[in-house]
Amino acid sequence: MIATRPGSVTSELFQIASDVPEHRRDAVLDDISSIIDTNWLTEGRFWSRQHSPFKPDHGLVLLHHGGECVAYLIIQRLALEGSPVIYLSGTAVRDAYRGSSLFKRMFDTAMMAEFGDPAAPEEFCLCWRTRNPVIYVLGRAQCRSVVPAISDETHGGALEDLCLRLAATLFPRQAIERATMAMRGAYGRLRYRDEPTTQTSPDVDRWFAQAIPNRSDAVFCAGWASNRWARR
Repeated sequence: MIATRPGSVTSELFQIASDVPEHRRDAVLDDISSIIDTNWLTEGRFWSRQHSPFKPDHGLVLLHHGGECVAYLIIQRLALEGSPVIYLSGTAVRDAYRGSSLFKRMFDTAMMAEFGDPAAPEEFCLCWRTRNPVIYVLGRAQCRSVVPAISDETHGGALEDLCLRLAATLFPRQAIERATMAMRGAYGRLRYRDEPTTQTSPDVDRWFAQAIPNRSDAVFCAGWASNRWARR
């Protein structure tokens, strides 16, 4: 891991991802793909001109260090039954920079832009799809309640229903299992180079190993997050 001094990593925010200038888009896609390649084995680009993040309902955060793009976060904004929803469309940190709290920095940057206004709602729904227990733990930490609720004997009830509706909205062709929120084969031939583990939450690591053992499986998660960014 590369140790980074406070302030040595710079943030670049495009709250409206379609505002990325046309002449920069190919370079941004190259940066995103090169970061993905340090984490995943791929047979083609996940983000491309055809599957583009440069849309009005998407937001993009890029982190730079020493002239290199080292991390990215892509979000999608939507609403369900009048509630604001943020979907984490994609995030990755260049392998050498893992453990530097860069996800939290990107997430706070994006959420401050979305919910920093005093008139912003007091809570919102956060959802994401992953097979990485680290991302589950990071997402869960942002929420007061979440499904699937690993190591929690309570059931999500209305939140489970919301999770299923969001999954159907975002991935209408993908089946989801209510008991685990697992999506079988969701990642196709996309594979992690090394299956990630949290090292700090063995219960979550065990759950992921048991619930989604196939390397192409994923779990869809949703939770209610309090707005801690509004300047009230």
